[in-house]
Amino acid sequence: MEDYPRTLADFEKRFRSEEACRDYLFRVRWPEGFRCPRCGESRGWRLRSALWQCASCAYQASLTAGTIFQDNAHPSEGVFHALWWMTSQKNGVSALGLQRVLGSEVTKPLGVGCTN
Repeated sequence: MEDYPRTLADFEKRFRSEEACRDYLFRVRWPEGFRCPRCGESRGWRLRSALWQCASCAYQASLTAGTIFQDNAHPSEGVFHALWWMTSQKNGVSALGLQRVLGSEVTKPLGVGCTN
């Protein structure tokens, strides 16, 4: 079974907050629960919203490291929305169309810009 919202209403219900977006990233990154990338230990705890520490080796693993969300200070729910919009359009989407629908505060962190 696919784990993908098909409609805008489904998307907005599922990814209604930053926490919901982080929970989704957690499930995608560690589908069987936290696993330390350094030593493989399954015990760990959350230090911050997107940072986990291994109980064995004390390695701090970021939920967003190595993803498009790494080093992005903008809220992930806006980025999730933009990505959903781009992938749900049958014929693709233009940068200008994306800005019209989501606004420039969402599209700028994605590197989407329209010049004259």
